[in-house]
Amino acid sequence: MSLVVDQLSLHYGQLRALEKISVQAKAGRITALIGPNAAGKSTLLKCIVGGLRPTAGCVLIDDRPAHRLSAATLARRIAYVPQRSVVSAAFTVREVVELGRYALPQSRARVDDALGRLDLIDVADRPFPSLSVGQQQRVTLARAVAQLSEDGHLLTDEPTSAMDLKHVRQSLQLLRRLADGGATVLIAIHDLARAVMISDETWLLAGARLVAAGETRKVMDLKRLESVFGVRFEWIERPGKTPILHAC
Repeated sequence: MSLVVDQLSLHYGQLRALEKISVQAKAGRITALIGPNAAGKSTLLKCIVGGLRPTAGCVLIDDRPAHRLSAATLARRIAYVPQRSVVSAAFTVREVVELGRYALPQSRARVDDALGRLDLIDVADRPFPSLSVGQQQRVTLARAVAQLSEDGHLLTDEPTSAMDLKHVRQSLQLLRRLADGGATVLIAIHDLARAVMISDETWLLAGARLVAAGETRKVMDLKRLESVFGVRFEWIERPGKTPILHAC
């Protein structure tokens, strides 16, 4: 199964939010989506999940044009974790996670499993709005986990930005297990050091265009990163461990 973006562009009048993006995310792999602010990362994710309609180009989900798929079919194939999750009613944590099964057969076992994986059992009956932002992020990720099929596509937009260190590690390890189990995982992330540690491949966006895509270490070329981010970087090598990318 695969997720393909083919010559995708999105324009708002004269503003070019995305320009001719062609790239592919692979099953069983974690792909990091990186770039400076306003590079187009969140916009690209929203186009993929159908929240925005591109000006040109298309998205293929398992070789089928996404715009021709029903909302229910998309929900069965794609789970999405937005940058900010708004829940206007006083739903409990459990009820929010259950919403992940809205277009699917209800499954208490899947909901309980998702709550357990994200360390949410103890707050399952609390109102979602009463939680901290970091806790809310874990609930939103749990909702996607309850929805995701084993070979489905999980798209996440800065899913751990407000979490404490313990739950950042827990959540990223969960993403790794989901990918190893056959899912396609795409994560927009600002922390380049964590992107190196978690991802197999990377897409680098800048100025609404795709600058590079491929194996993470190759995309994370130091001169390329300095050109895009305006900051110098260096690799800190660690024998037997993943090297650390450090901003100088």
